[in-house]
Order: sequence, then C-alpha cells, then structure tokens
Amino acid sequence: MTPLPLVRTATLARFAFALVVLTAAAVVGCTGTSTSLPPPPLPDGAVADGGTLDGAAVDAPPVTCASPLISCGGACVNTASNDANCGACGDACAVGQTCTSSVCACAAGLVTCGPDCADLSSSVDHCGSCGNNCNTGETCVSGACTCPSPATSCRNGCFDLASDERSCGTCGNVCNPGAICLASACTCPAGTTDCGGGCTTGLMNDPLNCGTCGNSCATGSTCNAGVCTCPASQIVCASGGGTTTCVDVSTDMNNCGGCGMNCPMGSTCVSGLCQCGPGQLDCGGNCTNVATDPRNCGGCGMNCGFGTSCVSGVCSCPAGLTPTPGGGCVDTTRDPNNCGSPGNGCADTEYCVAGNCVCRPGLTLDRGNCIDLQSDPNNCGSIGNGCGGGSPRCSGGSCVSGCGGFDQCGNSCVDFNTDPLNCGDCGNGCAVDEVCAGGRCRAFNTAAGCTSCPCDVCRGGGLCCLYPTTTSDTICVDSRTCP
Repeated sequence: MTPLPLVRTATLARFAFALVVLTAAAVVGCTGTSTSLPPPPLPDGAVADGGTLDGAAVDAPPVTCASPLISCGGACVNTASNDANCGACGDACAVGQTCTSSVCACAAGLVTCGPDCADLSSSVDHCGSCGNNCNTGETCVSGACTCPSPATSCRNGCFDLASDERSCGTCGNVCNPGAICLASACTCPAGTTDCGGGCTTGLMNDPLNCGTCGNSCATGSTCNAGVCTCPASQIVCASGGGTTTCVDVSTDMNNCGGCGMNCPMGSTCVSGLCQCGPGQLDCGGNCTNVATDPRNCGGCGMNCGFGTSCVSGVCSCPAGLTPTPGGGCVDTTRDPNNCGSPGNGCADTEYCVAGNCVCRPGLTLDRGNCIDLQSDPNNCGSIGNGCGGGSPRCSGGSCVSGCGGFDQCGNSCVDFNTDPLNCGDCGNGCAVDEVCAGGRCRAFNTAAGCTSCPCDVCRGGGLCCLYPTTTSDTICVDSRTCP
C-alpha cells in the first residue's frame, strides 16, 4: 500500500480532532458542565496544532464552547457556577464560598468576615461578630466566648482560679516563686516558708532565713536544723557595717583569742595570743625593736633625749656630746644650762665658753657681777666711772645728758630690741638660755658641731644664728629673726 503524503496526513488528523471537539461541545450543551476528552491519536509523523512538522510550526485549532460555557485556560467552564472562575476566568472564590449566579457567597448559616466565611455562633475568630477573637483556651458557644468548666475567663486567658498559680483565687493574682495554688490560695509546699518574695528552701537550712524569717547567718556559717553554725574552731564576730563573720580566734589578727582582740602591727596571732617578732615588744599597740628604738630604748617608754640614739638598748650620744641623767645629750662646752658638766647652769648674765661660765658678750665681770660698761651710769666706759652733773646718763660707754635715739632706763641708755638685761622694757632680763631678738626674749639651743650658718642641727628646731657679738658661736633660736 502506498503511504499518504505527510501534509495530507496532518490535515486528516486535524479534521478528526475537530469532530471530537464538536461532539464534546454537543455533550456539554446538554449537561451544563465541561467534559475533557483525551485528544485522538495522531497518525505516524503527524503533530497536534501548535507543534512542528519537520521544523515547521503547526497552528492549534481554537477551542469552541457551547453557550453558556466559555473557554478558561483551554477548558470550557460555566462562570455562573464555577468556584475557580466565578463571574470571569481566574476569579476564584475563597475557602468556604461557592459560586452562585457568578457571585462568590458563603454557604447558608455562614457570614462573610473579610476573606473568611464564619459561623458567628461557634468561630473563635469571629464569635458573635466579625473580628471578635476569643482568648486563649476559650471556645465560642452560641456567639459568646466561654471558658470550659471549671476555668474562668480572665483578661489573658482561661484559668482555674482554684489551682492555677497565674491567677489564684482571682484573675491576675500570681503566686510568689515556689508557691502553688491550692483551693484558690497561694500556699508554700510542705517544708518551705514564704519569707517575702517566694517560698524558701526551708527555715531549717536557709542561711538567709535560718530558724525564722530574716535571721541571716554570719559569713562562712551554715544553717543546720534552724541554727546558724560556724565551722569547727570558729566563732561569730562582728566584721563591720553591721555584718558578722565566722573567724578562727586562734589565728585571726583582728580577733586574736576573742572577738575584737586586735594584735599590734607587725605581730602575728599564734594559738590565740599576739606575738611580736624576736627582739620586739608590744609598746603601745606596736611591735618595736627595743634595741634600736630611741622612744623605747631597752624597754617600753624608755625615751632617749634630743640628739641621742639607741644602741643595743642603751641611749647613746653622738661624739662631742655628754649624756644627762634625764636621757638627753648636751654640749657641756657651750650649753649654759650644762656648762662643764650636766646640770651646771650659768647665771642669766652669763653664757658658756669652753665649759666655763663667763659674762655674756658685751658685759664685764666686776666683783662677781657682770655689768654693762656701755650703759651703766656707775661704771660708764670703765669700772668705777660714775656719771653725774650735767651728764648723768651713760650711753655707748660715755656720760651724756640725754639718751638720744636709745631707750632710757633710769640713767642708762639701752636698746630694747637687743639688750638681754632690758629686752622690750626696762628691767626685763632674759634667762640664761635666751637671747633678745626684736625686743623679745627667745629661747635657744647650741648648734653642736656647727661654726657657721646654715646648720643642719637647726633644721626643724629653730633659726640658725650667731650668738650676739660672736663670730663662730652658732645657736638655734626659736625666732624668725636673729638677735
């Protein structure tokens, strides 16, 4: 048999497919619904419309639907009742809706709430009215949000007020941590107590509430059977700020042998006793080496005097100084209170030179008395030269009629600023260890080892000055100005 040409074969295939479509349309017109039929098989070498034949495109025949059907996506549908194409191709109805007369509508008994079809009598999202959401745990019964028995509706859900710790007894009444809701009341479990803020682990072993609420145990202790207990060999002592702590009084420096028993600085606490190091004693709360401490030389309170040092527990004086019975060191060659030997004092009109009491510079010895030949009217300029007549006064060793710029004391012309016999006023004599500076008697100490100023001996102990009218006799004066 001779085969048909390919083009003719394709034409026959299209003719056959058209017959099938017309037959289907007749059937749909009778039933009102679309019917899909598989395409007829094509002869060998033929393709459906829209395909290709030896690389050439072949147009598909248009789909023809019988009224009232229309073609939507290659299928004949009735848009008056098709849920996926309601009123027009592609207009799909929402879940729960059906297409009636080309309009999406909810089924009988349901209400359109936005995109939803809702039963207002039972929907928890639209209970009684659209958008009225029931709380968590509630159900919608006859259009009203209701909690299942025995729960009660509260602002944030359904709660059993008899047993729920989140709303115990009343809505929103939250039990403290650790508590349970029992018969509508917050209750601590057996063996625990609410001391405010929650149920404790129990008054028998809670170190913050030991035995009773608020009874806090000392630092380092534990709560056993309702009693605060320190470790063995420790006791409770105050630790400042109203707090207490457990301490070992056998070794604690601040509580040695008992609470508050502080050991002196530099000591250690051994077996409850404060102990200073070898060669040291507790003197006034401090461990001190009595072999070298000048304030506790050889024993507590044994204070060496000024200028002394403590050597092997004995007060010792530097070279050139002599120790005194009182523990001080003095220069017996220059000290007017210890001239020649400790305790040997010179007269107020004298001072000490090479261990001997001699008249102060400017004064002259006359029959055991030191006199001032510069101002004494009975010994003016020389012993026995008395002033009288029209020149009754003595000034600068000469008899004059008046004192001029000097201060007058009887017939004596003096200088109140520097005169040790009339310092600041007539007859105001300075003591043996004082000089007249600026009209006031000022105490002085000898500057041991110094022959000129400044002198380190005077640092912190006075102003370095030369004794009046001398050139190398340095003294430390308790004054801001030298005489």
